Amino acid sequence: MQRIKKGDTVEVIAGNEVGFRGEVQEVVTAWKVNRYKQKVKRDYDSYRVVVSGVNMVKKHQRPVSQTRSQVGIIEFEAPIHISNVMLVCSACDEPSRIGFRIEESKKFRYCKRCGEAIV
Repeated sequence: MQRIKKGDTVEVIAGNEVGFRGEVQEVVTAWKVNRYKQKVKRDYDSYRVVVSGVNMVKKHQRPVSQTRSQVGIIEFEAPIHISNVMLVCSACDEPSRIGFRIEESKKFRYCKRCGEAIV
């Protein structure tokens, strides 16, 4: 189970945009590969998240073929490292660390600040 999932509200705690909040659009997982370019295991140190409205970058893209829909200068959210964001608890509305509990054979996340379950 992941600490931060798609749809969670997070706050940036490091980098150029400290204090900005946004919703996680995507969690980009990373894999360790062997010399034959085969996936061996997950690389948890390289996980990244795409947060809406945070880390906006501009990319100059030229028309190459008929299939490319966006041409010119496009602006999009670039992924940032998962260690640079903290989950915002919906109960206490503060960025907090996440813990896991198992009750009645169900594993769920909870806020370490207030102890409430994170849905």
